[in-house]
Amino acid sequence: MARISQKTIDDVRNVSIVDVATALGHSPKKVGKQYRVYCPNPTHRENPDTYIEAYKNIFKCFGNGGCGAGGNNSLSYYSWHEYGSADKRYFVNSIEGVANLMGIPIEYEDGTTQEATQKRECIPRTIQKEIPAQSDAVCDKVYRAFLSLCPIRKEHAKEWMETRQYSKDEIITIGLRSVPTPQESVHIIHQLICKGYPLERVPGFSQRFIPDGYNLPFPKELLERDDDNKGYWVWMLSAGSGYFIPVRNRKGQIVRLRVRRDQGNHKYIWFSSSDNTTIETNKLKWKRKGASSGAPINVVPPISQIKIWEVGTDLSEMMRVNVVLAVEGEHNSIISANKIGIPVTGAPGIGNFKDIIPLLKDWGSKKFIIANDMDILKREDDSEKSKKKQKTLMEKLKELATEVMKLDIEVLLWTWDIRDGNGLDDLLLQGKLPIEINLRSGAHKKVELSQLHIA
Repeated sequence: MARISQKTIDDVRNVSIVDVATALGHSPKKVGKQYRVYCPNPTHRENPDTYIEAYKNIFKCFGNGGCGAGGNNSLSYYSWHEYGSADKRYFVNSIEGVANLMGIPIEYEDGTTQEATQKRECIPRTIQKEIPAQSDAVCDKVYRAFLSLCPIRKEHAKEWMETRQYSKDEIITIGLRSVPTPQESVHIIHQLICKGYPLERVPGFSQRFIPDGYNLPFPKELLERDDDNKGYWVWMLSAGSGYFIPVRNRKGQIVRLRVRRDQGNHKYIWFSSSDNTTIETNKLKWKRKGASSGAPINVVPPISQIKIWEVGTDLSEMMRVNVVLAVEGEHNSIISANKIGIPVTGAPGIGNFKDIIPLLKDWGSKKFIIANDMDILKREDDSEKSKKKQKTLMEKLKELATEVMKLDIEVLLWTWDIRDGNGLDDLLLQGKLPIEINLRSGAHKKVELSQLHIA
């Protein structure tokens, strides 16, 4: 059979991912400049944590650390939807699938043409119920009470003190705690409910359904009878094993919790929950009254300032915010702020910087420093996939810098030898400092901490 022409391949590649997602019934929801959908991967569709950037025509799954689904054209999106992979062996089938879906004729190199079949009738996927999280103030009160009841395990305390170099007092101030076991969580949730803390719509907490006939080793305060479905709803956590890192907003409120897992491919996940009662048919998997965590940035001053930070007070009212540093990760942000003495924002990834721009604008900051992990400059190998990944990361970095410079803010890039550590925290814990690059002038110099506040 003749090969598909390059013109048809280009026509299909240029189709908007948003249009393909819409045609497939995925109901993209506009969120800022992006569109949010459920992951096209048929094995990973629990939460709407996949984002499409329409103007770049790329998509990426971030759910529970990401399942690998991602790409930069309609073919990869379609391939993930149909085959659970973007492997090249599905290339031809995906070309034909998108062409027929979008009404594009398929031209072959021998000059023949196959008219597109009528667009398929796409039945919109049943959408998981969208439940907004409680206010930051409510989440803060619940999380502080919850963390105060959580244990501190020896293996976690050892990591915090030896690897992260936190003191015992700093561990308490930050709010680091171990994830409770299922048995411990029953006792903790019981105390929270008895004290009147609202768990509904607080990310990480949800009710699970237990049909009649199953053992119910729970206090009655945790149970809610459901006569219609013949069973009980019981409050539980969605965390696994590991430890919690509080994520604060600009007012010092603990708005979300990040989980550093003890095991698993993805070290960091969000303490998040959902309501799947509109899409799940198996009663044993029902969850309700939960809310998604989203992916907020961590806003932190030095730990000494966290200790005296009155909840509800904007950080700009207690320390200078003319210079702000941006890094990746929660530990990185806490350690960097503590070592350097300036406000730091910690994003869960280089692509999650949307909340930084309005923050800098509101604060009237004059200087913005980007110190992303050094793996942005390192390719894993010479494969096309690795090259594309690095290119995408660099584009994200450039996009952030460009948006900040539009605010007439000086933008600096900090870099260092990757052998001294991937993150800025690794470098600072060794007593070393990075090299500073001015993105407007291109000038290089070694960082001088005494000059940081001059803006």
